Amino acid sequence: MKCQRYSLPVAAAVLLLLLLSGCVGQYPALSASTDITDRFEVAWAPWNEQDVKEIPSYVLHLDFRPVRTVRNLDRFDREIWLKAGVPSSGAAVLELPVYMLGKVDAWFHMADGRLFHDRSGTWYPYVERNQKHAGIAFPLPGEGSVKGVLMRIRTGAPVNFTALLWDTEQWANHAFGRQAWYGLFFGGMLALFLYNLFFAFSLKDTSFLFYVAYMACLALSVVLYSGLAEEYFWPTGKTVSLVLLVAALGSFFGVGFVNRFLGVRTRYPRLFWISTLVAGTGVLLGIGITLQLAFLDQPFIVPLMHVTFVLGPSYYLGMSFYSYLKGVRQARFLALGMSILLTSLFIYFLFTYGYIAYSGYVYHILEAGLLADALLLSLALSDRIKFLTEEKQRLDRKYAEMQKQFAREMIRIEEQEKKKHASILHDSVGHGLLVIRQQLDDFLRRHGDETSAAPIGAMQRQCSEVMNEVRSLSHELHPHILSKLGLKTALMAVFKRSFQHRNISWIADIADDPGLPANVETAIYRIAQEAISNALKYAEASEFYFSLTRNNGGVDVEIKDDGKGFAQGHESKGLGLKMMEGHVRLLAGVFQLQSEVGEGTVIRFSIPC
Repeated sequence: MKCQRYSLPVAAAVLLLLLLSGCVGQYPALSASTDITDRFEVAWAPWNEQDVKEIPSYVLHLDFRPVRTVRNLDRFDREIWLKAGVPSSGAAVLELPVYMLGKVDAWFHMADGRLFHDRSGTWYPYVERNQKHAGIAFPLPGEGSVKGVLMRIRTGAPVNFTALLWDTEQWANHAFGRQAWYGLFFGGMLALFLYNLFFAFSLKDTSFLFYVAYMACLALSVVLYSGLAEEYFWPTGKTVSLVLLVAALGSFFGVGFVNRFLGVRTRYPRLFWISTLVAGTGVLLGIGITLQLAFLDQPFIVPLMHVTFVLGPSYYLGMSFYSYLKGVRQARFLALGMSILLTSLFIYFLFTYGYIAYSGYVYHILEAGLLADALLLSLALSDRIKFLTEEKQRLDRKYAEMQKQFAREMIRIEEQEKKKHASILHDSVGHGLLVIRQQLDDFLRRHGDETSAAPIGAMQRQCSEVMNEVRSLSHELHPHILSKLGLKTALMAVFKRSFQHRNISWIADIADDPGLPANVETAIYRIAQEAISNALKYAEASEFYFSLTRNNGGVDVEIKDDGKGFAQGHESKGLGLKMMEGHVRLLAGVFQLQSEVGEGTVIRFSIPC
């Protein structure tokens, strides 16, 4: 079955997904942390842009409430304040595994009453962090003398608050596993990017260009929201966030890829323009947020952008399944990839907005979904190449069959025309010459004398010669004897007629009653005529040999002469030889020609019946 061709790539995809899941789940498990989220209390205060190191006095009057394990703490118009006691013995690291926190200030209360201030977040320079980590992490000062912590979070993104406490060795293992995961992720994305970029330029297919642009945006968005951008590209700080803009561009290129890959513009032009307009609107909103335009209300725009991101994969998925049901077979990997992406995106947003709790799987679910989607889309493009190749081969076969059918029709029409002209020569011209000869015989019998006998006799002989020529031409144009008496009799007649007045010896070894189809007999007869003509006109042959034998699957023919031969090459194949080969090819036969200067010519061909 055809689906078996894809067993290897599908198995490879499944294996890779299992490996990814193992990587995502293993490194937190190998370096287990202590979840202290339930120890925290939360409160909100008016937004304050002061960059403080001392705890503001208004914090003392805030209404702190317990933090539930799964809770969305986003308040775009408020600062988020959190406090908790910290059970610590020895060196430890406090991590907040939350993406894209803007500014996080932490004050650690020591057992001796001292207060240590630390800060992290995408809006603070990476180089100023005491814990060099792309995410949000603080080293606990004093090696076990910390009694409590107070934190202020200012951000423009939803916060599903989680607090994890690691000892030093656990943290080192955790950080190494995180680096290994991102190495695997970006290595895989780079390999897929280069692979499909090569096909984009070699095949000149814009589907691949949309795909590599989509992949580049996916990879860049991970760099931006994971904090790796601050670690490697903007360690001294960046002025604006590019996450939403890059994600919007990814959605735009994703829509373009799906539309181009599935031919939506041709099949459904209205849907094409609607999807392009929605994706373009997302890009404009992303630009507006990046430029921090005053008329954009961030508490409204950010959820709207998230809805736009969900609509993108939903459109991909719906269009893929619909196209597959309509017979576009190459949409199957596209549908599978988009299903995985949409599922991972949905789980990620549930985590972001506080509907499900933190876990190692959930924290990296979007990245795993993006990589799986990129891999399956790459398989979809490979699938597309296969189907396009098969379609081209099918069209080539159809074109070749149409050419053969056209040639067969032309030969049929040609044979009909020859038959018509043969009938005209035989019935009209031949009959007219016969009447003239009879009139000459009658005139000579009634009025002949010695004076008129000689010229009338010459006219009678000339008339007989012309009648013989007309009869011969009639047989050449349409071998009536072929349809009446069979191929062997017709071939023997043409050999005798052609060679009887020539100084050429000939042998014909023809199977009795070969029982061939009419079109095969006609082709063999025409090829024999052309071979005789070549032997008489060009070869200067003294011997001619013809053999026809039946085999289990058809008929084998061999024609030889001992003439002067010719040097084989493309230029040596005259019209007659091409006609011979064409007759054989049209009947799905095999044609061979062998000739050398001074060595004669051998023609062999086989025709299945």
